[in-house]
Amino acid sequence: MIENKHYFISASLALMFSFDVFSNEPKVCFFIKENYQGDSLCTTQGNAVELLPTDWNDRISSISVPHGMSVTVFNNADFSGESLTFKENIESLFSPKWSNLNNSISSFKVRVAACFYESDNFEGESICLSGNEKIDLFRLSNLSYDQHYVLNPLNDRVDSIKVPEDIQVTVYKDNDFSGDYFVLADDFYYDELEKIGMNYAITSIKVSQQEYFICDQHCVVKGTYNIPLGHAFGDYWLDDRVKYKDVLVSFRLSGEDNYTINLIDGSLIKVIGRVVMLIHRNHQENTFMFELSERSDTISFLLRFNGGYSEAQFIESVGTEAVYISPLVGSLFDFGLINENLIVNSFSNEKLLIINKVVLTVEKDDVRSGRSVLGIAACWAVPMINIYNYIIQGRCNQVDRFVSNVKDFFSGHNDKILQVSGTARPLPRKNVEDIIAAETALENINININININININNNTSTDVEGRLTHITVDMHGGSLTVPATALACSVPMKEQLLPQLRRSRDLTPRCVEWTLNILTDFTLLFGDSIATWNAENFGRVIERILKMGDTGYAVVNSEPERRLVDNVREHLAANADNMIHMKTAFNFSQLSYADYLHHQTPEEVVHSPIIAQELPLGRYELALENFHFIETVPRIRHEGRWVEEPDLHFEIEVISGITVETQAARGVVLPVINEWRQIYHQINHPELAGASGKFVHTSATANSTAIEAGLLVSDVAQSWLRTSHDDYIYVVVRLRGQVISITMALDINEFDTGIAGSLTNPQYVLHPEGEGAVRGAGTAAIRALADHLSKKGKRSLVSDVISKPSAIVKKKVGFKFINEF
Repeated sequence: MIENKHYFISASLALMFSFDVFSNEPKVCFFIKENYQGDSLCTTQGNAVELLPTDWNDRISSISVPHGMSVTVFNNADFSGESLTFKENIESLFSPKWSNLNNSISSFKVRVAACFYESDNFEGESICLSGNEKIDLFRLSNLSYDQHYVLNPLNDRVDSIKVPEDIQVTVYKDNDFSGDYFVLADDFYYDELEKIGMNYAITSIKVSQQEYFICDQHCVVKGTYNIPLGHAFGDYWLDDRVKYKDVLVSFRLSGEDNYTINLIDGSLIKVIGRVVMLIHRNHQENTFMFELSERSDTISFLLRFNGGYSEAQFIESVGTEAVYISPLVGSLFDFGLINENLIVNSFSNEKLLIINKVVLTVEKDDVRSGRSVLGIAACWAVPMINIYNYIIQGRCNQVDRFVSNVKDFFSGHNDKILQVSGTARPLPRKNVEDIIAAETALENINININININININNNTSTDVEGRLTHITVDMHGGSLTVPATALACSVPMKEQLLPQLRRSRDLTPRCVEWTLNILTDFTLLFGDSIATWNAENFGRVIERILKMGDTGYAVVNSEPERRLVDNVREHLAANADNMIHMKTAFNFSQLSYADYLHHQTPEEVVHSPIIAQELPLGRYELALENFHFIETVPRIRHEGRWVEEPDLHFEIEVISGITVETQAARGVVLPVINEWRQIYHQINHPELAGASGKFVHTSATANSTAIEAGLLVSDVAQSWLRTSHDDYIYVVVRLRGQVISITMALDINEFDTGIAGSLTNPQYVLHPEGEGAVRGAGTAAIRALADHLSKKGKRSLVSDVISKPSAIVKKKVGFKFINEF
């Protein structure tokens, strides 16, 4: 009981005198007398009065509450004091159970509710349901008309639905909350219900109320829909014990879709019809386009967040069978915010967007790091294998890895997966017969996504050996040349360790990563405008000048990078021979990356300098070695203006691999050849180097200038590697009739994978590519021999990282520049 006040809230008056507007909407009514007699005050869902008018304060004796609605009453103003919540009629507050509130109610709240109308535009007979309420209209229609006079006509008769903010409605076609269903979070009119087949079809209904709601199955999107990732992951988002935060968002594919998904790294996924575009706002020139299959009915986006590095890919499917799996597209983002959202924007007026599933999981480690975990190459090739199983049923099933208990997740093995959001569950395993069929289907999928990789120059074109584009990194913080080189030099996994930490506040580990990357980056900023200054010779000269004189010896425009370069060189390279060798090795890797970029440019394309190439996307191609079958490559010889296969000739291939002491003799045999090639490449760029010998190098009109520049860079590195090799370096030397045609260099990235470092071709065939007697096929022969060698050693994959600009749309493949030969 409270004292009467001489004022009442203006909202109360507005409330009492505006009810006629909602004449067909169910109302909670308060009566001065028992049994719903005397004067009444009625209100609709979502309304509240913090102080009843004087004539009503402490005078309420009975309350009528429509089915599905809820009201909370308080015996003090401002929603304070003793309170009770009613979900059904109260005939008399004189009852001993409620007597303490009889004539004692001073404020009330009617819970927000969704309302369902018999006619369009929220008109006609209606019912309202508050959060956590449900109703079966079919069953209630069989009750007496007196008991539920409103519900009877609404079975299969709902034509419009009003859904307040933070309210979610699930509508079912059948009784007992079964049959086809959809989840709605916006107002729906007749024509919109018709588009999803729910006009005159709703039989049972559930209503929920959540502020941070994630609609995880059969969700209808109108306009904008937010998925609150940070809130859903909660403490896992910033927990260092959790390596991966994975998200699955699966959509129905109608062929008439038009929507976007705003990602937290600044990327944008856009779907128009049957075309998917991946756009990075900070690098819109790096847009990747994919054309979808006409038979696909589902498109699922898989997202992964690891520290400050995010990745996205999509899977096309028909039912639970995959049609196409895209490469991962990665980017850096500012890690640390907890209020991150995925934002889905639908723009189609003809088709409503349907989200089939939303699932969030966390994982502590990368199961792909071990060969035995998945056991088969096709499954290893699926990066986000954990959430893949929610949409695809096949031999890559991971059901045994899922746990539901947080304690089991953190105390168990690192391969466990914890689902933190979503009611969907991974699809069950298939039986043996289905697995055999699935293997065939998955092999066909891999055929669709295989592409060719070229690690050779000289326009050798063979498509017999194919690698799969598995990753595209769009944003490497301007380090497409220097970041991979640093990772290789410091023996750090780039995608799993270096990139996630690159923009985080904590120190990069191991310690060499930070200063190696800084030196490479600043040297490229200062001298990367041309390979005339961005080369091994000038790199060594600048380092030596800094150590002796404290400056670069150049009049630079930007003094800040020079200051940083000088400071890092003097701190980490002075009086430290090991660090000096390490730094030269890192720059070698950077040169090889740029040379590889040059190899893949066509005459029609603009060739960018190293400093610009730093901003280009980086693609990773992987050739699975588990079932690799060696095929001999037939040499092709230029004869009388045409290329002729010579089956009677055979490439002689030597693989030099092992500890440096054991490979020294073999390297010593090849080194003089590489020295001669290097001299020729340098003379092309600097004719004055011919000296007194009088030997001048002539080039034909068909010679590719970028291939010559690439040869110049690779010859420097090849000479350095052969002189001071490492145990994890591999050389593949290809000869024909005893003459060395090419040398391919590779290195072991880890115990499972080997990376292609670079390739150098006899300059005779680069300077005169169409000359009589020119040879082709050596590059293919080298890669086949290398793959065969590695496969026998138990290696998992052969990897090639390629810098390239995105190309136009490519049917059933990817919007990335294809490489001619692997």
